Amino acid sequence: MQTTGKALAAVAGFNALASVSTGAGLPNAAEPSLSGTARAGPKSTEKLRIATCQFPVSGSPAENAKYIRDFMHRAAGQGAHLLHTSEASLSGYPSCDTPPCGMPSWENYDWGALRKETAGLQTLARELKMWLVLGSSHFLDENTKPTDCLYLIDPEGRIVNRYDKCFLTEGKNGDQTFYSAGNRLVTHDIRGVRVGLAICYDLQWPQICIAYRKLGVTVMIISMQNAGDKGPNCLNTLNHREVPTRCADNRMWAICNNSSQPYSHWGSFVARPDATVPKQLPINQPGMLVHDFPDTLSPGGWYHNLKPMDMAENTIMHWGAPSDSPRQGDGQSEP
Repeated sequence: MQTTGKALAAVAGFNALASVSTGAGLPNAAEPSLSGTARAGPKSTEKLRIATCQFPVSGSPAENAKYIRDFMHRAAGQGAHLLHTSEASLSGYPSCDTPPCGMPSWENYDWGALRKETAGLQTLARELKMWLVLGSSHFLDENTKPTDCLYLIDPEGRIVNRYDKCFLTEGKNGDQTFYSAGNRLVTHDIRGVRVGLAICYDLQWPQICIAYRKLGVTVMIISMQNAGDKGPNCLNTLNHREVPTRCADNRMWAICNNSSQPYSHWGSFVARPDATVPKQLPINQPGMLVHDFPDTLSPGGWYHNLKPMDMAENTIMHWGAPSDSPRQGDGQSEP
């Protein structure tokens, strides 16, 4: 597969965003034209086919990797160029203290087993010539909390970049108990489509999509973990409405997934900038959907936001403490 354009690896530290010169394409920069369908993507017949999957994420990297390998083969069989997995889908999610969906802490966690499974998925990506956006956790050192991450793995099996979740939930079982916060954006151009990476709670903060819009992103790839609960709550409504709203606010598309570990609050879906959801999977069961980008609006749909919002100069761009580990600053550091 051919990658077009240039990767924007480690674009900028978030706390430096407001002071970056306007020529850098960050919050105070001029944006691409919003007239007509300019935001729908480049004038190219080339398409990026993204497959997103959901499965019952557990605390076992080996069990999780079995699901991911199966979906990689299924995605390749449907002509997908990229497979996208949910938040912490390989490592397991530590802030879930119910054994089926995660583990209560990092104590005695087998990082060697996680590295082994990561390497195996990199090898499979190379064999299938497929991009992989892999939800996992990135080890920093024994005395530093890891990051909640998305590895961007190319069709040669290389980690070309890594996004670390920037906005972390609080509380006893919140992200900040277990993770270091991220502090940089990650975008990449694949088959003429500029994608941006984000994770779950990031989307509660409007500035994350504004910042990505400023970098020319047209498709957000979003991994979440709203699963493994006892039953319905407000999450059944929140993200299914919030993600399409972020798309409408910023005239972009999104593909968003979840774990299917029961009870899962919503199924993985695609959202458009007219705030519609053209595809969605059912809850509580494994599945995969495939969608092509650049996409269109829905029949009878239109852009709602003629002048997308900008950010104030003092806008915060992470919630929680980033580490000063060199491994966090290096988006290509080994798992």
